[in-house]
Amino acid sequence: MDAAAQLQYEIPVRQQDQYRFGCILADSVDKYSDPFFVDILSAMEHTCKDNNSMISIVKSYRELAVPQILQEFISADLDGVFLMEHVPEETMAILEAHIPHIIMIDKDEPEYDYDNVGFDHTTANWQVMKTLLDRGYRRIALVSGSSPAMPLNETIRMIIYREMLRRANIEYDDDLVKDCSWELSLCETQTRELMALPEPPDAIFAGSDSLASVVLGTLYGMGFRCPRDIGVIGFNNIDLSSHMVPPLTTIEVPTNDIGRAAVERMLQIIKEKDQSIRRILFPTRLIERKSLK
Repeated sequence: MDAAAQLQYEIPVRQQDQYRFGCILADSVDKYSDPFFVDILSAMEHTCKDNNSMISIVKSYRELAVPQILQEFISADLDGVFLMEHVPEETMAILEAHIPHIIMIDKDEPEYDYDNVGFDHTTANWQVMKTLLDRGYRRIALVSGSSPAMPLNETIRMIIYREMLRRANIEYDDDLVKDCSWELSLCETQTRELMALPEPPDAIFAGSDSLASVVLGTLYGMGFRCPRDIGVIGFNNIDLSSHMVPPLTTIEVPTNDIGRAAVERMLQIIKEKDQSIRRILFPTRLIERKSLK
């Protein structure tokens, strides 16, 4: 600051009613590798700009595990923080002690400790399984990931997956479920393992469109054709989904609505001193393309 003053740099002063927020991105191999969370972040940034506010610091779940980075985060003079991933209890306690307002993004779980803005996971995963079963698929594989705070087997996705199979009188087969931890290379390996089973799947439910793109490419390299030999369905409808070969059937999640509503809710909490806990869940819809019979 002394050097800036000596060199006559203009030191920015926070304007009246200007708010600064931080964001903690979900656990991933690379900080900005998941289009789903990046789309939400982009919508948040645009909404902040329209409301004289800003996302001034963005860190990932993994970065926050480094003490120096955590210290940098809590020293950023933030009015609030958006969490796209659950953090360890000790880290959460530090955030609560230094940042007055916390909103969860896309954490559709039973706890009501914080506001949550996301989508209806139960209905979205039901839409996937109903679509596959209605198309006549019976050996449905699942390739997905989870979060550090919750194993795949305990997620809403797995609960719906097992329940929909039960309703269709289809026996659950643990060999058809793969947790790739959202890693694309592991997704490729697990897709090969699925297709090498004595009784391979007739459909694969990929936990994201990014994973679905890997599944489609791996199947093509192995000589399988979609949907002639096997069906594939994705989740979240990223921009590239309509350009995959074949174009991917998927679930559209309103990322722009989620990002915008999260910022609007944060501003409401601050300006109106609203202490109520709210859960804002947006609906999803099936986008039918050519990857299912």
